[in-house]
Amino acid sequence: MDQFIDDLYAKRASVREASLTSITYGLTVNYCSQFVEKNFATLLYRCLNSFKKGSSKEIVLASRALGLLSITVGCGDNAQESYRESLPVLSQALKSTNESLLLSVIDCLAIVTFVGANDFEETEASMQKIWHFISNSAENIVKKKHSGSVLSAAISAWSLLLTTVDSWNLNHHYWKGAIPLFLELLEADDQSVCSSAGEAIALICEFGCLEKFATNTTIDKDSLNNKGKNILDQDYSLHELQEIVSNHAKKLLSRASLESAVTKAMNGYNNFSMNVLEVLERKASRFPPPHYHRARDGYFNETTSLKIGKHSLKVHSLSQLLQINYMKRFLGRGFVLHMLANEFLHDVFDFTPRKQAGDELYIAERDEATIRIFVPETEQEDFEEDFGRSQKPNKSVFYKAKTRLLNKQRVIKGEELGTYHE
Repeated sequence: MDQFIDDLYAKRASVREASLTSITYGLTVNYCSQFVEKNFATLLYRCLNSFKKGSSKEIVLASRALGLLSITVGCGDNAQESYRESLPVLSQALKSTNESLLLSVIDCLAIVTFVGANDFEETEASMQKIWHFISNSAENIVKKKHSGSVLSAAISAWSLLLTTVDSWNLNHHYWKGAIPLFLELLEADDQSVCSSAGEAIALICEFGCLEKFATNTTIDKDSLNNKGKNILDQDYSLHELQEIVSNHAKKLLSRASLESAVTKAMNGYNNFSMNVLEVLERKASRFPPPHYHRARDGYFNETTSLKIGKHSLKVHSLSQLLQINYMKRFLGRGFVLHMLANEFLHDVFDFTPRKQAGDELYIAERDEATIRIFVPETEQEDFEEDFGRSQKPNKSVFYKAKTRLLNKQRVIKGEELGTYHE
């Protein structure tokens, strides 16, 4: 991939676009940690340069390259630099009206922040940028300026970053009105918007701090099934939210076309709407069954597992499932490869792939030990019988060598089995 680095400096846009296409493909289907470490600064600043001088297509490619760059490099100074330098550029790009560009920029901002933000303040700064976009997009959908897919992507990105923060640190002044807005979006015609809004509310329910996402006004009575209550009433409002989102999730699941699309998109993963329902139902339970694991303020079946190649990953919360789903969608065909090789993803999801035995697996299970004894020529007359007895090889040496060999093989076997069961 080194051959494509020089092309990033080309004056012709088509050459730069071709180079970015090859680089993004390579970073998707391969875990190129050495290549990224070697060329990090070049990749970062040439991609940022594409935002200033490139076409919409080039910006789309550069956005994806920045996201892949962050995932590959993992946490550290490089990821922090990527976040710090990208935030103002990506924030400016959110003002575009190009749908494909917006989708790519939103994903990039979410991933770069997810990996590179050092503290809560940096994460919340990106969340504010996305939230401002969501608020405007909700109005623009009505005015036909934005499509539902853009708003859905923004809500999913905001939810992804919400999974990384402590609910107690959230500034309630920033997120006032989030719940009413998401409740309103549950009624949207676009199914992807309904699904993303439901997931966001379920995530808020898992956090439990509803007062930071509500308003001082009451929710419309029709939205509460003619049970209009103040959303700040913690206990009752939580049940109302569960009822509302559960009903909408069930409606989504009842639509055969959507259910088929979700199942296909998840590629064998548990249906996301069913897990949303599970969290909402278990949230209300004061005494969850013993096979449930407490995740923050919500409950999630600890037996839920996702298949990563030939390995399994247990999921203990809706937050974790949302993170995995987002990464899977962003990485696409490279998801399994990155999950198996990328140490950053191992740390995030507490995932340790079973290690394959190395070259020692092919050590011969049986070796032979031989002893060569030099016997000088002598006359065998009267002493032939005694000579035969005295010249027999010392079998104790042979047995000791054989014992050492067997012990060595047992140790090797034990290490291989231990590695396998880990």
